Amino acid sequence: MTNKNLKKEAVKRAIMGFIYGVFIGQTILILESLMARDGNFYPVAASLVELAGTKIGAVIIQYFLTGIIGTTFAATTVLFEIDSWSLLKQTILHFIITSIVMYIAGFLCGWFPHKLSSTLIWFGIFIVIYVIFWISFSSYYKNKVKKMNEAL
Repeated sequence: MTNKNLKKEAVKRAIMGFIYGVFIGQTILILESLMARDGNFYPVAASLVELAGTKIGAVIIQYFLTGIIGTTFAATTVLFEIDSWSLLKQTILHFIITSIVMYIAGFLCGWFPHKLSSTLIWFGIFIVIYVIFWISFSSYYKNKVKKMNEAL
């Protein structure tokens, strides 16, 4: 894929990623509120309301941050289509970009306490989830390539 095509594809994926990110973020908020079992909806953390100054301001910030997370995850998948890079280089760069964006968004949204121990736990959980998804996608695409080769 040429650089121009990579950029076009990244933009296309980013737009869809924003929509997916907001959808996933809102779905998680609904599920978390349902788990509270008190009939209330908890749209944002108190620390984000304090940062934003109003609840609606906090909701808007979180809305855009979840969209940015989706954008980042979707757009950076084009890294895996740069044939001149090794899979290790692609994975490391994808991991660095996505983990930084996720951490900043999570920090701003108040999804975890602002302490070193919480940050380390957060990164540990992120790494485990990232590895699970990486293995799942790798297996999926290896099987797909295998089936395509068998069809030839």
